[in-house]
Amino acid sequence: MAQKSGKFKKILLTIIFLALLIIVFILAGGGDFLKSAGKKIEGAGKQAEQIKEQVEEKASSVGKTMEKTVEKGLDTIKPGEKK
Repeated sequence: MAQKSGKFKKILLTIIFLALLIIVFILAGGGDFLKSAGKKIEGAGKQAEQIKEQVEEKASSVGKTMEKTVEKGLDTIKPGEKK
């Protein structure tokens, strides 16, 4: 029985400690911190979207080039010829 009450006491004190940390964070201006962090994350998301578009464009151009190369290679092989 003593072990159970010790665990309960530890959990209760942890919850109280976390609640106090949250209150101090809010009173210390945590909202401004969260707003600035949100703006930075939004900017990073926009940059990632731009990079994604560039990579897709390059991948499609490489894909087209590879298709042409493969077609040229297939055209050089005569029908009925085995390699």
